[in-house]
Amino acid sequence: MAVQTQNRPAGDAARTFDAVPLIAGLLALIGLGLIGALVNGIIEVLNVRGVDENLGTTLLRFLNTYGIVVPLLQIAFGIGLLRLTARFMRRNIVAAVWARQFLLWMLVLVAVLTLQAFNRAFSSDPDAFGLGLGLALGLAVTLAAYWWIGANLDRFDGIETLEQTNARSAWNLLVPTLILLVLVAARPLEATFIASLTDRRFASADEYGFVGIENYARLLGVRLDVIDCTPLDAGGCQIDEAGAVVYPRPRDVLDESYRELRFRDIGVITVGSSQLIISARDRDFFEAIGNTLLFTVISVTLELIFGLFVAMVINSKFPGRGIMRAAMLVPWAIPTIVSAKLWDVMLQDNRSGVVNDFLIRIGFIAQSQAWLAQTNLQIPALIAIDVWKTTPFMALILLAGLQTIPGDIYEAADVDGANKMRQFFQLTLPLLRPTVAVALVFRTLDAVRVFDVFQVLLERQRLSMATYNYYTLVSSQELGYASAIGVVIFIIILLFTVGYVRILGVSAE
Repeated sequence: MAVQTQNRPAGDAARTFDAVPLIAGLLALIGLGLIGALVNGIIEVLNVRGVDENLGTTLLRFLNTYGIVVPLLQIAFGIGLLRLTARFMRRNIVAAVWARQFLLWMLVLVAVLTLQAFNRAFSSDPDAFGLGLGLALGLAVTLAAYWWIGANLDRFDGIETLEQTNARSAWNLLVPTLILLVLVAARPLEATFIASLTDRRFASADEYGFVGIENYARLLGVRLDVIDCTPLDAGGCQIDEAGAVVYPRPRDVLDESYRELRFRDIGVITVGSSQLIISARDRDFFEAIGNTLLFTVISVTLELIFGLFVAMVINSKFPGRGIMRAAMLVPWAIPTIVSAKLWDVMLQDNRSGVVNDFLIRIGFIAQSQAWLAQTNLQIPALIAIDVWKTTPFMALILLAGLQTIPGDIYEAADVDGANKMRQFFQLTLPLLRPTVAVALVFRTLDAVRVFDVFQVLLERQRLSMATYNYYTLVSSQELGYASAIGVVIFIIILLFTVGYVRILGVSAE
């Protein structure tokens, strides 16, 4: 409900205690306290800096102690409270109700801290009794300020619109979710990012140091070089027995940094008598990115197409529709490890391989294929397995979206003479777009971080980003470097998610 106030007569205001300056001081004190605590933490870290300690070690100590998320939240809340204080002093009604809302959150927090302090005082730490009394006093002050604002809202000027009231109610519901998000998502991601700035070893008690962005430079280091063909004494280029132009090895003709940083070529483009060499410091990671993106794009696209077809079929009315809906979920219900092992047996190139036997019988192939041993067949085999298993999940999500589309619009389209194909492209797909976006985000999140299928069926033969991260962490024991890989994977997933929302035009409504 919108709040509208009018000023009281001067006589009434004089007879009522004006706590605005005191409450404004309390809000400003909390805001300055948040910023001051951060500044004090920085000073403490700098004070313990040794004579021979470099800036990177000092920064690492600060990050390990305070992290990144908490200082950013302290600065944001501190500045926000100072701005709220300034508006509160001007007796703005919106600032008043937000100040009251903030004091309510503070009441909950201080009450919890007070109970914890007294529990410690009566159980194991008698010195905590003084802290409990101080928190209890703060609780009383906060409660008094909260009560005064609620009882004197008519002393503030302005109007709180219905939109502002709804926004405040929404924040009330969002605060617990945001707190959980910070604890279970932001803090672990922060710890991973901090570890990626170090040379820390996995399962090791050895000291580790700050290396800055060296892990990222090694992980993402790419260079382009142009190499001319091997010349003949008489001019022109050398030709091998197969008739191909001969080029020298990049490491033999490029500068010393190419060898020192261990660059290896990941792609070659021939232009005339020259070659454009694309090299990377970590060729295995770029190959893992290529494998993962190829697997993701093709499998998710096929799952979307097949899933939409299945969803539209089982959304129609026909005998046995319920049994069909239950049966289609069987592949998705089978654990991935189990289904991968089953497919490992079925894809064998001997008599136990039922896939080869079936394809030979129908004339699709002439002889058995080693699907998981031949390099050019490995990714297609994994895509086929993933499509078989996950298409039901995609169909289930799309079916839920189809059932929200009212049937009367199709009846109106029939009356207007629109055929089924036109109804599909002009009615079904536009109305299903938000559901498609959700389905694509969920499936892409799983596909980009795919681990189990690659690990069970291919192990080290062909790596995804997740399996490469696993081997880097467990086999090489490079925790810092593996953390950098994890951060890059997160960024790639984030780019896919934002891209889906932008391309599909999903609005906030």
